[in-house]
Amino acid sequence: MTTTVAGFAVQDPNSPEQKVYAAFVYRDGSSFRFATASGGFANWVGNRMRVQSNKQYASIDTAVAAMADVWTKKCSKGSYDTVLAGPVTFDVAATGEIDPAELVAVAQHENAVLSADVSTVEAVVAQTLSPVPASATAATAAPSASRVTGLTVDPSERNGIVLPNGHTMYPRQVAGHTDVALMRHLRANSPDLFVRLHGPAGGGKSTVPYGAFGTDLVVMQGHGDTNVSHFVGQYLPLPDGGFEWRDGPLTRAMREGKVFFLDEASRVPSETMAVLMSVADGRRTLNIDDLPGSEPVVAADGFWMVIGYNEYGQGVRPLDDAIKRRFPIAIEVAADFTAAEAAGVDPKLIKVARNLHTRNAEEKNDGGLGCWVPQIADLLVTQKVLDAGLGLEVALATMLSACTDLDSIECVQDAIHDVYGMGVQPLALGGRA
Repeated sequence: MTTTVAGFAVQDPNSPEQKVYAAFVYRDGSSFRFATASGGFANWVGNRMRVQSNKQYASIDTAVAAMADVWTKKCSKGSYDTVLAGPVTFDVAATGEIDPAELVAVAQHENAVLSADVSTVEAVVAQTLSPVPASATAATAAPSASRVTGLTVDPSERNGIVLPNGHTMYPRQVAGHTDVALMRHLRANSPDLFVRLHGPAGGGKSTVPYGAFGTDLVVMQGHGDTNVSHFVGQYLPLPDGGFEWRDGPLTRAMREGKVFFLDEASRVPSETMAVLMSVADGRRTLNIDDLPGSEPVVAADGFWMVIGYNEYGQGVRPLDDAIKRRFPIAIEVAADFTAAEAAGVDPKLIKVARNLHTRNAEEKNDGGLGCWVPQIADLLVTQKVLDAGLGLEVALATMLSACTDLDSIECVQDAIHDVYGMGVQPLALGGRA
């Protein structure tokens, strides 16, 4: 027998012990258990958190309110501004009253939900504790729909999915689902609902479709000179002087029933992006003008699409509203510091990044422009420099040089100094060696 648990874990990264607070709720017979635990980050990692409370409530509403109240006090009004896990649901092989340490051990392997707030907590908890009808019919669609909440990956993928290039991606949570599981579900069950992934460069947008579909992915890199033939195909010269038609990535994905991933979509001219219009609506067809007289290509079963793009930067164009409507599920992909930890990035580097993340949020909340925040790609490169044995100064200068906002250079230098106690300047040649 198993019990479904809703929970989250949050951290105060600026406290001396980098304190962590975790809260869980689950059904125990006809009542509901509410358990919390706290401790330093080392206690969280070592599963030595102290049990703060283990209460029992008679109603769902009271349990939901308890979880929402904790989130508000710790996150919305408190200093716990880093989410380590959840709000998410998971199953444990136990019934009745469960040792909170067991819940912490499971939660350590869960990912953080991006942009979570108190309403996210309330929704996840309510869906977890609500009774599930014994049967559901087409006339009662709401209970059936609620059962897709909490889409997750196979246990073997929780600790990382090996990508075709040999790197490892770590699944993350989005609105109570695991990112790759959500995309797989849409492809299998709602093939006309497409996804667009947006966020800063280096945040890991491309790793999500690779993690979800692996070698079943057909990838195209967008750029400013992209034209329709790059999508659909073109005639290529042969050694004997003739020409041969070669399908483009979009055409190939449609014929073979694979997933088409357009990366850097916001760099593609709008008039070229229009090639996706008839493919992304109910027609799921593609007319190839360069093959006059040919039948339209009809998407085979299994065909699906996802695009990734940056919203800011040199050479970036605003994504056309018509394209946004055809890719309605928009997911922001920002820095994942827990994935950086799992990938072996030095904890001090991650602390620098977390501090910049906090400063960026505070400045924006105060009406400012915010500051630059290193993405996971920046942290991995900096760690590679450390691993190469070139020394701390070279590694930290590498992080500084990754900053794409000149107005944020001083902020990055301050954040590095606060953690490492040393000043860092961009690398420059000195006198003769």
